[in-house]
This record gives sequence, C-alpha cells and structure tokens, in this order.
Amino acid sequence: MSLRRSPVVVTLTVYLFALMTMATIGVLVPFVHTVASEVGASGAAVGFAIALFSAPPAVLATLGGAVMDRIGIRRVFLAAGLVTVLGDAILRNATNIWMLDGALLIDGLGMAAIAVGGPALLMAALQDKARTRAMAFQSTYAPTGFAVGLLVAIPFAAHAHWRAAVTAHLLLAVILTALGALLLPQVARAQAPIQLRSQERRIDLLRYGKALRLGVAIALPNALAYGTSLVAPSYLAQADKVSVAYSAGAVAAAKVVALIIGGVVTGQILSSRAHPWRIFAAMAAIGMVAQTIFFLPTGSLAAAVAALVLWLFAFGGMSGVAMSLLPAVVPDPARRAATTGIVNQLISIVCFAVPSTYFALSGWMSFVAMAACGLIVSLCALPMLRLDGSRSTVTAAKRGALGVGADIDSGSSRA
Repeated sequence: MSLRRSPVVVTLTVYLFALMTMATIGVLVPFVHTVASEVGASGAAVGFAIALFSAPPAVLATLGGAVMDRIGIRRVFLAAGLVTVLGDAILRNATNIWMLDGALLIDGLGMAAIAVGGPALLMAALQDKARTRAMAFQSTYAPTGFAVGLLVAIPFAAHAHWRAAVTAHLLLAVILTALGALLLPQVARAQAPIQLRSQERRIDLLRYGKALRLGVAIALPNALAYGTSLVAPSYLAQADKVSVAYSAGAVAAAKVVALIIGGVVTGQILSSRAHPWRIFAAMAAIGMVAQTIFFLPTGSLAAAVAALVLWLFAFGGMSGVAMSLLPAVVPDPARRAATTGIVNQLISIVCFAVPSTYFALSGWMSFVAMAACGLIVSLCALPMLRLDGSRSTVTAAKRGALGVGADIDSGSSRA
C-alpha cells in the first residue's frame, strides 16, 4: 500500500488541514480587545469579523461541494491551503476593521473548502471500518482546531503580540500545504455534469431529506461547542479569578485531550455495530450534565475544567456518531462533496449566529438553557439509521423502514 493510500496517513493529513483552518479563530480570540484597539474598532466589531469567518461556508458550501465533485478534492485542498496563507498575510498586516473583515472572509473560504472536502475525500479514499473510524475522528476538528489556535496564541498572549501569533499560524499553513502536496491521495472525480439550470440546481428535499436532518443533528452540537469555546476563557477567568492566558491554556488542553479521545472511542464503538442513535442519546445526556456543571458558578477551576473535559468528550461522541452516518445519506456516489456541502452549510449558518448570541448571554442559566434546547433538537433530528460494521451497510432502525438501502462499499444508494 502506498503512503498516500494508507488510512492512517490519509486520515491524519485531512485532519491536520482541518485543524489548521479552524485554528485561525483560536489564535484571535485571546487578543480580541488588543486587536480592536489596534484597528480602531469596538470589541463588537471584531466579534462580527470573527463571525464573518463562518460566512463563506454558510453561503457557498452546497454549491461549492457540487463544483468540488467535478474539479477534484485534492486540488481544492491545496488551493484552500494557499487561500489560508493569503488570508493570514492580510490579517497580520491589518490596520483597520475592513482589512480585518476581508482577511477573515478569505480565511473562511479556505475553511469552507476543507470542511466540505475533508469528509468527501475520506469517503472516496477509505472503506469499511477504516472509513467509519476516520469520519468519527474527523468530526472533532472544529473545537480541536480552535484549541490548537489557543495553543499557538498562548506564547504571545503575555505581551499581546497578536501579529506574531498570526504569523506563526501562517507558517503552519505553508507547511501543511506542502505536506498535503506530498501526502493527499488523488481520488476519482464525478463523471456527472454540473447542473447549471435553476430547475436542475434545486435540492430535492425528498432525496436529501436525511442529509438535511443529519446536518441539523451535527450543526447544533457544533454551535454549542463553538459558543462554549468562545466564552470559556473569559468566563473561567472571571468566575475563578485566573488570567485569560491561564484559562485559555486550560481550555486548550482540555479540548485536545477530550475531543480526540471522544472521536477515537466513538469510532471504535461504531465499528463494533453499536446503534448510533443510542450512543448519540447517551452522549447528549452526558453533555447536558457537563454544560450545567461547567457554567454553574462554583468558584472551582478544577471542577469547571473537569466539566469542560466531560462536555468535550460528549461532543466528540455526538459528532463522531453523526459524521459516521454521512456516507449513508449520500444519494449518489457522484455527489459526495455536494452532500457534505449541505451538511456543512447548515453547520456554518448556525455557527454564524453563535458569536453574537453567546456574547449577548449573561447568567449561567441562559447558557444551560441554550445547551438543553440544542441537544434535544439535535437528538430528535438525527436519522434513525444503523451501521452494520461487518457488511458496511446501513439499514433502517427498528422503529420503521426509512426506505433506504445504501452499500457504503460501492457508494451506491437507493432512495
């Protein structure tokens, strides 16, 4: 087996690209007030600039996925790396809010391509249990990438050297783009022509109904994780009287450990034929308890960090379950990236509203209520599908026939 086709190499390369793109926000968050001062803007304006990072995938993910199926996912990955380098170069030299907005929009384009292309590449390059484990692991990239950004920023936080932190991220993007040119596999492109006429471009809601439901089930936990990540450093610093740098370090360490463990463990459980919906429900219940303990003003940093680890473990499990079902809801093997685009567009639309929503909340009860609503809705939205690890097929759950028979090995499906 060539290095490019090794499941471990493919999974890690795709995952590192995803971490790199999402780390942009983690790098900036500890410096929000410093950045606002240097570019002559308010903290709210910088918060809106951060929200703009999610705008490109919110607008372009579905159409971009369809285009990606035609031009090739590997090419898109390498282009996304170069786009991230460009965005970082503008960001580190930003002198006003307009440059900041533009830089984060450009970085968001890179993130959109990786978010859509990553799962599509894994579906095309891997098979069977290796694909199930890889999809579960890939699902943790957003909060883990945010944590990587925090870790990049921490050495520069004491002296508020945010431009140096962005430069470090730029160098990371250059290195990973070069690495991707060496290690990313070439996968077959779709043979079906891109549909350009408006009546042909419309999404068939019956055909993509399960993908839309899966998108909701993935989007809401992602939004909760994103919002918790945004407010956690300052919340812990205020509630437990520690420095922002110290709390950011604690948050980052908790994320990296809990999310990776959660994604890996979930992938192993799923590959052993456990029912996805039951795992998701159990993780949602754990997540609700963890969110309550985290935001409860106990004054104990140790308890808060332990609750954060528990929450991130639960989030890793929920995301792993949902992403492992993604190959099952692809209606056509030529539309892997298009289907992934639908899911990521829902994630990005919800996450676009997260910064302004979470920064407007006050009081621990508000955060807990937000988590409870999001987790309940996501659990109700998750399609009742079962993964059979021995045959790599998806069957309807016991509650009723959903009218789907999908052979993940061949990529064919019948709706």
